[in-house]
Amino acid sequence: MRIAIIPGSLRAGSYNRKLAHVAEAILQKHQCETDYVDLKEHPLPPYDGDFETESGVPDACWKLKARIAAAHAVVVSSPEYNGGIPGTFKNVLDWTTRGGSNPWSGKVVMLMGATDGPWGTNRMMPALKQVYSIIGSLVIPQTVTIPHAEKVWDKDGRLVDESLPGRVEKVIANLLNVTQKMTAERL
Repeated sequence: MRIAIIPGSLRAGSYNRKLAHVAEAILQKHQCETDYVDLKEHPLPPYDGDFETESGVPDACWKLKARIAAAHAVVVSSPEYNGGIPGTFKNVLDWTTRGGSNPWSGKVVMLMGATDGPWGTNRMMPALKQVYSIIGSLVIPQTVTIPHAEKVWDKDGRLVDESLPGRVEKVIANLLNVTQKMTAERL
């Protein structure tokens, strides 16, 4: 099974990149082929219908859409900015549904998020679930949300909360189960 992993943060030291790598290691342990999608490798301009009409969908977007389309499921690890979806990540969702194809349609999606605040991305998750629902994805109901992420990793980026992999693995088990069933139905 091929799973794309997309951290919604561009920052190199982001907690959500670290969380994405935790999920990646667990997926590989389950014999999944993983594709860690670094959004910095797919820079996109702010979505603008005039730009799209004049210039078309950017090449970086087509490459990103192909990586999403090639996956059986997607794991997203997104921060929460001011209680909402980060603008750069929402921009990715907007662009990748353009150009006559939507790689998210029918895709099983697992959501995770880490923040150094007390809410653990719980304020942002309903909005992100709604967007994925509108673009045709099947979001599994279980999420991994991490408040006070500065206590989960030390200042050198090492995981210090030994319970985190187990929490992530439980949700991944459900993701793999749902994805297996969805994939079998398509055959």
